[in-house]
Amino acid sequence: MLFEGYVSKGEVVQADVRFAEEGPTVLLVVGVNGVGKTTTIAKLAKRYLDQGKKVLLVAADTFRAGAKEQLEVWASRLGVDIVTGLDNSDPSSLCYDGLVKGKNGNYDLIIVDTAGRLHNKANLMAELGKMKRVMAKVIPDAPHESFLIIDANTGQNGVEQAKVFKEVTDLSGIVITKMDGTSKGGIILAIRDELGIPVRFIGLGEKMDDLAVFDLDKYLYGLLVGEGE
Repeated sequence: MLFEGYVSKGEVVQADVRFAEEGPTVLLVVGVNGVGKTTTIAKLAKRYLDQGKKVLLVAADTFRAGAKEQLEVWASRLGVDIVTGLDNSDPSSLCYDGLVKGKNGNYDLIIVDTAGRLHNKANLMAELGKMKRVMAKVIPDAPHESFLIIDANTGQNGVEQAKVFKEVTDLSGIVITKMDGTSKGGIILAIRDELGIPVRFIGLGEKMDDLAVFDLDKYLYGLLVGEGE
C-alpha cells in the first residue's frame, strides 16, 4: 500500500528547515523551469522572516532569461538582501559570493536558486556538484538542505524529475506546488514510495502565505473524501 509505504519508509518528518547549530544554514532549491521554483523560494523566505530569521537570497539561476530579475522583485517586496550576477555567469562563483556575504553578514538562512535544466543530466550533475563543492569551501556542511520543487499536476513526469535530481544531488525534501488546483497530488505518495523522499511543504496559491506544512493525515483524508464523491 502506498499509504503504508509513506509512513513506514520515513521517520517523523520535520517540515521546517533544520538550522545549523552555528553560522548560516544553506538551503539549495532545485527543480525544472515552470514549477513555481522562484515563487516557492519567496514563500520560504517569508516564512523564516516571520520567524525572525535574517534571510539572504542567491540568484544562481544564471541560465534562464529573467530568472534573476524575477527573484530581485520578490527580494524587494520582502525586504531581503539578494546576491546576483550577470546572465550566463558561473553559478558556482555566485554561490561563493553569496555564502561569503551570508557568513560575514551573520545571516541565519541562505536560499540558493538554481537553473532548471534537465535536458542534459551530465551538465546538471557537473553544475550542481561544482556548486556544492564551492559552498563547502565557505561553509563546511553546506548545503544543509536541498529541496526539490515539483508541480502537483505533472503526474508521473514529476516522479521522473525527482529520480533525476536524486541522482545528481542529495535531496532532503520536496515541495509540491499548485495544490490549489484540481490535482489531488497523487504524486506525493508515488515519490515517497519510489524514492523515499519526504514532502516537507505544499504550495496552495500565489500569495506569500500560501505555503503550508505537509499534513499526511489531512492529505489522506482529502483523497478518501474525493474518492467517495
